[in-house]
Amino acid sequence: MPRVSPIAGIILAAGLGKRMRSRVPKGLFPLLGRPLLEYPLRLLESLSLDPICVVIGAGGDEVKRRFAERRVLWATQDPPRGTGDAALVGLRALPAAARGSHALIVNGDLPLLEAETIEGMLAAHRSAGAAFSILTQVRADPTGYGRIVRDAGREIARIVEEADATAVEKRIAEINGGVYVGEREALAAGLAALAREAAPNAQGEIYLPPVAAALRGRGCSVRGYELPGERGEQLAQVNTRAELAAVAAIRRRRIIDGLLAAGVTVVDPPCTYIEADVEIGEDTVILPYSVIEAGVRIGRNCVIGPFAHLRAGTQLAEGAEIGNFTEVKNTRLGAGSKAKHLAYLGDGEVGAGVNIGAGTIFANFDGKEKHPTRVGDGASLGSGTILVAPVEVGRNARTGAGAVVARGRDIPEGETHVGIPARKLETRAGGAAADERQRLRRRQPGGGS
Repeated sequence: MPRVSPIAGIILAAGLGKRMRSRVPKGLFPLLGRPLLEYPLRLLESLSLDPICVVIGAGGDEVKRRFAERRVLWATQDPPRGTGDAALVGLRALPAAARGSHALIVNGDLPLLEAETIEGMLAAHRSAGAAFSILTQVRADPTGYGRIVRDAGREIARIVEEADATAVEKRIAEINGGVYVGEREALAAGLAALAREAAPNAQGEIYLPPVAAALRGRGCSVRGYELPGERGEQLAQVNTRAELAAVAAIRRRRIIDGLLAAGVTVVDPPCTYIEADVEIGEDTVILPYSVIEAGVRIGRNCVIGPFAHLRAGTQLAEGAEIGNFTEVKNTRLGAGSKAKHLAYLGDGEVGAGVNIGAGTIFANFDGKEKHPTRVGDGASLGSGTILVAPVEVGRNARTGAGAVVARGRDIPEGETHVGIPARKLETRAGGAAADERQRLRRRQPGGGS
């Protein structure tokens, strides 16, 4: 990818997120199994930008803990004074080795932005030799976005926020996408000048967009990189919970479209919820009203749903089936195993060819800790079985309907246990054949109760 080199990345994630009406930092709001900040961070990581600086504000310590394992620089904006001040904080946090480089600045609330768009923007910035470039888009309805004001020569003169725009400026269709790339020293100087002048906008803050006019005033080249209209959803911002839900719907559709293209059957996409970081093999069928959370791994030829709920840590081998109103969490099912009705399987290891009857529960929590349940190959659990973990059911073992297997009371291979608490089913003289004959007699008229 042709790009300006060296180049740093800065994510602006210091906003208070007032319109979310929450004490949770906006960057930590969940979006399909990932925090909102994860999306721009992964984007910049995929572009191999180095270093990457994340500017945080209120709740920053919580954000840092959530991303503690990531290789990023953290810079704190305190007090919050707007995006212009936040960008300057990020630029000043870059190490000395990054001096003279260019910096890509991305708002932290753009979870639909794609690498291809940024690659094109960086290439155009380099080709134009610009000091500052802005991602723009022409929209039929520009409401909610800053407007790009161009001069008579169609060069970008300035950016005006909607709250500060005149009636005429609000009719401008070209919007500011919230993504910028600029020569670091020129950008820092322009932002520092804005900070010194302390020219607040309608909200009493120093915004980043006015730096475009400041740089123009210094004789610097300011360019726009226009995003094609058909890719406009990439600039969808998340400032409210309604916008978060709208963005999630778009991402879910992208996920499902990718699965359909990869050979997975999703019977009713609008009625299926699948989060990010899910793997599903070819020829698997997902029936309506199923919920599949981040981190789930499903093999080939499986059947999921309807009304199934697969949570983090679930792994299904080839041919496994999870049916209606069954919840699976942190459990692995072997090839061909089935739990078709009204079951809860938590913290389990289930072998191949296992049949799990309706209403079966892995009682994994003792009030303080979670414990594992293990079920061997070929086992069969009768309807309503409760396995109180930690417990193990051996290969080809069985439980009767309604059995309650107490913790630590493992069922050996091949045995059948029934009752409450479950005990080994003892056969009468004559063995299994005699038991079967007695059962048949009871089914005949006059054959017993």
